Amino acid sequence: MSKGTARYAQEAGTWILKLAGEVRHGISPALNALLDRAFADPGLRHFVIDLSGTEAIDSTALGVLARIANHMTEHDLPRPTVIAPGRDIRTILCSVCFDRIFHIVGEAGEPAVRLQALPELAADERETLALVLDAHRRLCAIDEHNRQVFRDVVELLERDLGGC
Repeated sequence: MSKGTARYAQEAGTWILKLAGEVRHGISPALNALLDRAFADPGLRHFVIDLSGTEAIDSTALGVLARIANHMTEHDLPRPTVIAPGRDIRTILCSVCFDRIFHIVGEAGEPAVRLQALPELAADERETLALVLDAHRRLCAIDEHNRQVFRDVVELLERDLGGC
């Protein structure tokens, strides 16, 4: 598997995020920072996440992506779209109930906009743990099954961070 990469673009109120390779927690601080930027955009109208090149994705990255659905719902915006042609990735998405909070499609054409590389962002250990905790709390909030699956992870991280 190849290292995870992220590229993004914004045009006419639509933010596009394209993830590729093995998307793991190490990319999450940069993703989270990009989401902060996107959510500050007063013109945000739609979000598209392209996972067509994604080989694997971990629960932390999924929890960060759940922020998008939460934001769109809170601001009465359309449900974000996830492009996931790969059966394995669709299975992962459905296993954490993303089909309830995202519009998942099997295929879409290449975006007509030029995607920029998401720069890596270093975070200290405490910030990273806090981000991992927040991501897993978001997954737990989606569904009772997720709450059971990720409960131990959340409890351990809460202890490590002193109950943040």
